[in-house]
Amino acid sequence: MSIPTETHERITKLQKDVEEIKEELEDDWHDRRSQYEERVRRVLQGDQHCTTLYLEINGVRSLIEIERDLARGKRGIPHPSLWRAALRLVRGGLVRETGTKGKSPVYSKKPWAITLDMETYVRTKMNQTGKE
Repeated sequence: MSIPTETHERITKLQKDVEEIKEELEDDWHDRRSQYEERVRRVLQGDQHCTTLYLEINGVRSLIEIERDLARGKRGIPHPSLWRAALRLVRGGLVRETGTKGKSPVYSKKPWAITLDMETYVRTKMNQTGKE
């Protein structure tokens, strides 16, 4: 089945428009990088559990899976503290829930945090050793 030429042209134009919007948005994120770094610092500063969880969130593993992996690596976080840390990250605007596995939420970092590589900022500027 072939797509009519007019429809193909409209789709192509929409794809170009979306790419332009995405580039403008990313440029804006880079222009306001210091504001985003301040947000990350404000949410994570003084809370080692939040910082550890933030560095573990990857959009694939559920909170329960992260909890198990941390416990195996001798960096376990008590269950209630882990869940409070997750809520703090959501309220602080650093992560969002993107699904569930079983009954456990799966979180992802916000698009601006990925684009600006806030994970490296947290590891280097906030004196984190990162994953072991």
